[in-house]
Amino acid sequence: MLRYGCAVVSVALATGVRLLLDPLLGDRSPFSISLFAILLTAWYGGVRPALESAVLGLFWTDYFLMPPRGSFVIHEAHQWTELLLYLALSIGIAVLGGRMQAARLVMSRNLQQTQIALSQTEERLNLTLRSSGIGVWSWEIAPNIVKADENCSSLFGLPIGEFPKTVEGFSVLVHPDDRARLQQDIAASLERGAEYNAEFRVVWRDSTVRTLASRARVHFGEARRPLEFNGVCWDVTRHQEAEENLRLANEKLRQSVQELERHKEQAVILGKMNDLLQACSASKEAYDIIAQFCAHLFPTYAGVLYIFSASRNLVNSVTTWHDPHGSDAEFESDDCWALRRGQPHIIEPGRIGTRCRHLKDTQGGHACLPLMAQGTGLGILYLQKHDGAQAPEEFLTPEDRILAATVAENIAISLSNLYLQEALRLQSIRDPLTGLFNRRYLEESLERELHRLARRKHSAGFAMLDLDHFKTFNDTFGHEGGDALLRAFGQFLREHLRKEDIACRYGGEEFCILFCESSLADTVRRAEQLRSGVSHLIVQYGGHHLGVVTVSIGVASYPAHGSTSTELIAAADGALYQAKTEGRNRVVTAPTTSATAEMLPQA
Repeated sequence: MLRYGCAVVSVALATGVRLLLDPLLGDRSPFSISLFAILLTAWYGGVRPALESAVLGLFWTDYFLMPPRGSFVIHEAHQWTELLLYLALSIGIAVLGGRMQAARLVMSRNLQQTQIALSQTEERLNLTLRSSGIGVWSWEIAPNIVKADENCSSLFGLPIGEFPKTVEGFSVLVHPDDRARLQQDIAASLERGAEYNAEFRVVWRDSTVRTLASRARVHFGEARRPLEFNGVCWDVTRHQEAEENLRLANEKLRQSVQELERHKEQAVILGKMNDLLQACSASKEAYDIIAQFCAHLFPTYAGVLYIFSASRNLVNSVTTWHDPHGSDAEFESDDCWALRRGQPHIIEPGRIGTRCRHLKDTQGGHACLPLMAQGTGLGILYLQKHDGAQAPEEFLTPEDRILAATVAENIAISLSNLYLQEALRLQSIRDPLTGLFNRRYLEESLERELHRLARRKHSAGFAMLDLDHFKTFNDTFGHEGGDALLRAFGQFLREHLRKEDIACRYGGEEFCILFCESSLADTVRRAEQLRSGVSHLIVQYGGHHLGVVTVSIGVASYPAHGSTSTELIAAADGALYQAKTEGRNRVVTAPTTSATAEMLPQA
């Protein structure tokens, strides 16, 4: 209704204005202002109100402006022409104006929607920037004015509205170590027009240090004169912390991988050492292997392997590596705290600790690790630094301590097994009563020695000994007395024979001796020395003297009396039987034939 009312008002106003201009225009152009009113009505109200204005304009113009005025009567033909032309123009203007009004409305509506969308987008952008923590700033270069939003104040640890207004005030907030670099980056961007991209630290008022990243672009004016510097900044402290944590994690992982590789290599070396130690047949051989592998496992440490003596009252150095110094080669077990306590004793330089008494002038760190196997101490593994005093962290790191404990444990187990094997081997080849080799060892070694002598074309002497009247000793003093006599005779033989000679208990009171690389004459001479020496042997048991001890000896020679062990034993046994038959306490040489005589060396 408002639009139709406006149509009536517009036509009425147009008619009134035309009447006011009537003195100037007269009867000319009576419809011109009405057409303008119709156009305005169409622009504002649309086609229908415009058509209404056209109809009202027709009647009011005809009544008020077309002669005769004050009536609707038309007398002139040209008036009908004007009327028809007015109707055509008014309808066209109404339709055209309606279309223009529709287009205007659409444009207005689209503009309104665009403004609403733009406002919403701007609001979302501001909300996104505020929630993301990204600060927006600008620097008007000529007047040196800095503008920043709320986020910039938060990023620099400032209350809202207190962000510096100049570049100099902004520089005060930057970490002193980063100011020069930041100024150089800004100057380079202003000079070349390149995009500014930098990271720098800022110091808050509470001394908190944060790391910010910033990007900006320079806007130039005439003659490429920089006008404004616009950019954004955001906090990358957590990102840098995450990168640092990742770097540390990667470094730790790399170290772990290296440590695993080192442990793998050490495990391989330990495995090789254990394999070789298990294959050893003698302690000395095992000690050399231990020194070789310890020198490889502990390249920066000198060391000594100490082993208990047979009496277990002393600890002796059996092997060393990397030239250790300052430790005794032999000491009592109480001189080492590791042996006393049964656990590693480690002295670190610069720290309080009680040094072992077996250490003299040793400087720097050192460690004594006990070799324990099945609850029994075998000795110690001793380690020291090459170059004297060291910082605490430089001596036996935790990894080296674990390795040293593992090595000591493996050495102890291997040596314990080796000692057990040696003990079993000795028990299998030694006579427990006399300490001499037994008959089994004689049979094995005699064949081996005869082959060796044959290759070298050397001779050897063989003697069988029998204690005279041994049954009388047993009957008089009992088996204990007889055992005492056998022990004393075994000790006598061990003291009066060379190391290369082999003495065995053949059985009962019979003994055998192989004189290696000895002629028949030398064998007889040495047999006489033994016989004479036994007669001076004093044996006591239970406080009683067992009397004079004599021995009968049968002597044979290789290869004169036999080329095999069986032949040699038989020849010597025959000579022994002859010595006992002839009255005992004598040395008898096996009889020689013409063949054997030719094999004897000529005097």
